[in-house]
Amino acid sequence: MRRQTVKGAYKGLFSLRIGDYRVIYTIAQKSVLVLRISHRKDVYDY
Repeated sequence: MRRQTVKGAYKGLFSLRIGDYRVIYTIAQKSVLVLRISHRKDVYDY
């Protein structure tokens, strides 16, 4: 697994890489809010 910040349309959010999948999320106060889980080829499509 690898965590990194996201650029572009999801700027300010985090991306977690798990195999071929990506999880786009943010951290608010004491909570983790998952916004999107998708295959790496589709996750950044909007």
